[in-house]
Amino acid sequence: MRLIFSLLILLLFINGCIKNSKDNEDLKEEIRTNFSQLIPVIDEAWLQDKIKNRNGKILFVNVWATWCEPCVAEFPDLVKINNKHKNSGFEFLSISVDMVSEIETKIKPFLSEQSADFNVVVANEKRSEQIINVLNPGWNGAIPVTIIFDENGKRREFISEARDFDFFNERIRKVME
Repeated sequence: MRLIFSLLILLLFINGCIKNSKDNEDLKEEIRTNFSQLIPVIDEAWLQDKIKNRNGKILFVNVWATWCEPCVAEFPDLVKINNKHKNSGFEFLSISVDMVSEIETKIKPFLSEQSADFNVVVANEKRSEQIINVLNPGWNGAIPVTIIFDENGKRREFISEARDFDFFNERIRKVME
């Protein structure tokens, strides 16, 4: 009887370990899935590093917000720009200046609606002046704004109003030359 009881406990223990292992794999997959949907909050140090470490690619940075009508109007052209250039020497970075608390309620639904398939971050509102100075010390913070950095991290274009696909495409072509 004692042997049967011991075997029963051993079986329950092994079954629990196997179940926990499966649960751990499910949890890891869920984390991977959710991580792809995370929108990080950045500061000026993160942005400086992104600009500095180009790995031979130009960096196209667009600063926008869901409440900004010109930003929303130009967004479909930005999606097209990314889709056209994403497999070349190009990296797209979208910086939202919406409130961090609006990531789930406004930013993610907007990006989903726009079928945006590029890196999106949110600027830490407490560090906005420092972020502005990293992008262009002469910039007053009005949006939308687009900045194109060359493969060495040098600012080559500063576009301070909404534009369309053809305009952006021409500017990218000039920086890639």
